[in-house]
Amino acid sequence: MTYDVIVVGSGAAGGWAAKTLAERGLRVLVLEAGPLLAGDHRVDRAAHTGARQPVQSRCSAYEQANSHLFVDDLDNPYQTPPDAPFHWFRGRQAGGRMLLWAGVSLRMSDREFAGTAPDAPHHRAWPVRHRDLAPYYTRVEEFLRVTGGGEPTPAAPPSAAVRRRPLTRGERRLAEAVAARWPGRQVITSRTAVAEAGSVLSAALATGRARLRPDAVVTRLELDDRGRRAEGVVFVDRRTGRTHRQRAAAVLLCASAVESVRILLNTRTRHHPDGLGNHTDQLGRYLLDHTAGVCVSGLVPGLEGPPRPLPGPGFVPVCHIPDFGDATRPFPGGYGINVFAPEVLPKNSGSAAWASAGGTPFRMWASGEVLPHPDNRITLADRTDAWGVPQARIRLVYGPGERAMALDQATEMTAMARAAGFTVLDVNDRPLPPGSSVHELGGAAMGTDPAHSVVDAGHRLWRVPNVLVTDGACFPTAGWQNPALTIMALAARAADRLADATRAGELEGAAP
Repeated sequence: MTYDVIVVGSGAAGGWAAKTLAERGLRVLVLEAGPLLAGDHRVDRAAHTGARQPVQSRCSAYEQANSHLFVDDLDNPYQTPPDAPFHWFRGRQAGGRMLLWAGVSLRMSDREFAGTAPDAPHHRAWPVRHRDLAPYYTRVEEFLRVTGGGEPTPAAPPSAAVRRRPLTRGERRLAEAVAARWPGRQVITSRTAVAEAGSVLSAALATGRARLRPDAVVTRLELDDRGRRAEGVVFVDRRTGRTHRQRAAAVLLCASAVESVRILLNTRTRHHPDGLGNHTDQLGRYLLDHTAGVCVSGLVPGLEGPPRPLPGPGFVPVCHIPDFGDATRPFPGGYGINVFAPEVLPKNSGSAAWASAGGTPFRMWASGEVLPHPDNRITLADRTDAWGVPQARIRLVYGPGERAMALDQATEMTAMARAAGFTVLDVNDRPLPPGSSVHELGGAAMGTDPAHSVVDAGHRLWRVPNVLVTDGACFPTAGWQNPALTIMALAARAADRLADATRAGELEGAAP
């Protein structure tokens, strides 16, 4: 069978790209490196143990019950400098890391899209603004049934949340204290997707115009003789080790930031000796992340009476205090604060503070913007993985800005907690190693100048326009928000534009 488009990856970006393209009438093949899991997710579980997952088992979401949703580190190795650890937490299965996604759905604002300050070192800006993504944000929010506050703030544009929830008693106490002491700040309720994680991919397949090929490890792209168009991809069957080729009129890379960059770097030809899209030495550079680990926890004393029922089974309320970042602070960039002050304590809570008696527990933690730097990058190593693909060599180092931000995060969270009358029992002002947020981004940034970016505003490689990078790799800056919602909106927008171009005859028809 022939296809109009190959989508590499079936997670947040790949699912939305495939769904959008198929609904527009294109024939789509989704190539997924991992298996199609059974409905109960118990496939291959016995093969995943801590002994084979020394990196994956460090993820805060990892537990034995879901270990099969993380890769085998021995088959999927990568390299880092000895003095710069990076935790690359990965999931290779149909649906990707969406099966582990917490559902936090925050829009980026024009403040983030404007990028770093023009006079900042290594200034980066987005070629899009909120108005360009607004209809796609809404499309994603409505499909995933995002619940929570739709209220706008300067740092958090309004969402199309389908349902709101009241603040918990602890959240309300914090919100009142913050409003009284810091009028410029606002506590907003969680914006969380409640639809099934695999529903997007399922919707794509239900059109009858999209097909999923699991266990297909894409190694590189194939180009025409002039090196100006992609003709398809090369992939290895994960189970048999056999190499296959598949042709299409366009290729969308949605394999995750590091993986998509790795595929491009490994596509080396006489026209692209340093990798596809790397003619200005931008590919792999400006790897981004969010800081994680800085947190404050303790108790909310004096709350009496029965706990209020939560909105649904398994629902864990979180609220946000968005965007701490301005010219008065000793660092560029910004951060947001997440607040967990539940009515009911989760059974899996391991915090000593939460287990103490004397009040309702709370926890505050920060998500900080990691600034773009050209030396934070992805390159290829000489050694390969189990399928013969060169390993990624990842270098991401936090600088003085991120370290100053971490101290500010701890100070601000402590001050707000105490202003609300909370009892602070634990403060951690040291971020975890890079990668711990599971928000790796960048490496194939979008922009308006090919000298300083890898793809244009339509996600197309500058010199090979029928190859699009539509996952987190295209981020020029990280913002502070959880990136999943923006990744999905960008993928839907890119797919819509590709469908328009195909209808207009700007792309060749399906490859034979």
